[in-house]
Amino acid sequence: MSAEQTPPVSPDAGSIAVPVTVSWDGAFHVNQTVLTTHLWAAPPLRRESPIHDRAFAALRDLKADCARFLPWFSHPVLSVPALEPPTETTTSWDFSHLDPFVEDFMAAAEGRPVVANFATIPHWMFEGAEDVVVSRDPDEIHWQYEQGSDFRDETLAEVADYFFRLASWYIAGGFTDELGRWHESGHRYRFAYWEVLCEPDLNRRMPPEVYTRLYDAVVERLQPLDPEMKFIGLSLSHVHHDPEYFWHFLDAANHQDGIPIDAFSCHFYASPEIVNPFGPEGNADPSTWRSTFFAQADAFVESVAYIQSIARRLAPGARMFLNEIGTYPADIMNPAPQIPAFYWALSGSVHAYLWARLLPMGIDLLGIAEFMDYPGMIPGTSLLDWETGEPNARYAVTQLLLRHFAPGDRAVPTSTGYPGFPDARLHAQGLMRPDGRRSLLLVSKWDEPIELDLSGTGMSGGSGEHVHVGTDGIARFQCGDTLRLEPHATVVLTSTSAT
Repeated sequence: MSAEQTPPVSPDAGSIAVPVTVSWDGAFHVNQTVLTTHLWAAPPLRRESPIHDRAFAALRDLKADCARFLPWFSHPVLSVPALEPPTETTTSWDFSHLDPFVEDFMAAAEGRPVVANFATIPHWMFEGAEDVVVSRDPDEIHWQYEQGSDFRDETLAEVADYFFRLASWYIAGGFTDELGRWHESGHRYRFAYWEVLCEPDLNRRMPPEVYTRLYDAVVERLQPLDPEMKFIGLSLSHVHHDPEYFWHFLDAANHQDGIPIDAFSCHFYASPEIVNPFGPEGNADPSTWRSTFFAQADAFVESVAYIQSIARRLAPGARMFLNEIGTYPADIMNPAPQIPAFYWALSGSVHAYLWARLLPMGIDLLGIAEFMDYPGMIPGTSLLDWETGEPNARYAVTQLLLRHFAPGDRAVPTSTGYPGFPDARLHAQGLMRPDGRRSLLLVSKWDEPIELDLSGTGMSGGSGEHVHVGTDGIARFQCGDTLRLEPHATVVLTSTSAT
């Protein structure tokens, strides 16, 4: 991913460079945010795919803790191991499609902690979903799979039993099915977290009261499988962030005794969508994407602060996971998407900016979505090229942050521009490692070059790595007192030694 590149051009004589200042001895916040990604059971990641090996090598190379595995409802053949209800004589349990994904995901994790979210409830467990037709083609997308909102078993025992058997297959070596027959798997995996469903507020329109009952039922069944495994609730979509979900779920009075609220999660995607009452929805002009993405990111930071205030009041011990963070062009399901070349670096700069903005707030996890996507399935969220499996600029930015920053670093006061007049075109954040080594993150929110004066950072003579429009992965350079910050650039400067 790295390549030598000519150092950034110094500003021309007479030009005004934006000063960046870091107070290395100032008050600090300790970084506690785990940066990671998530991978779903996408057809291009099947073992038959020509990009399979390259894609999983890229996942392994990230070396990210708490990567999240998410078999999603859009491809039930790959994600639901019981596609048909049991009869008096038969069951439909079949893990032949799902096992290769889990095995390859766990191998790429190399023993690091992971999050499991087997999110899809079989359609036949819902009233009114009897007519859902599931093609046995693993490549076919089933956007209509999640129909119905009323469980046929109102006690939710049927759903809890399903997840118990599925979890037992991967954690306990197998399970006994509805007819009393044993199914041997040989798997003995350990998951640091089990997340209960994904975006129930969006796909099933599940009320918070129903979701909380389901969470309790599933957690109660799964707890004995691994007493050390923790649980994540909510996993709310980027669409709603309805406070009532947080108010209800985070209140221990709404849960059964002994059911933990270890962590809760929600998602955020920025999109340049326009809603036209006189025509089709679509993408706004690409020249507006930059301002739209960053404005939406700022609004999300404010939402996070509000959500945190609810959590501190009701469940101060619960961790907050923002485990799907990304951007996408609005024509998300277009089989022939029109994505301009600059988009990938811009998208990477957005999630680098959010990581830096959220770091002082003490967020416990930030997950960059999604590891693999492709045309027809929200391609703008992908970290890989869906044709080659090669990492793109979104991956490179994620790798850059993981390479240089980690929980335990100290985030110190950092400013751009002049006192009282910060430069809104960029964001800067200095961090100091426990051993005293210094790093400086610079994120361009602009689509033109910005000249910087770094004499107030103490980083002159250090090394730099950056990702921007036109780079192929992460490029290296040596740092002086000035720097040309390229459009949509994400840059990390590193001191030569500890101080």
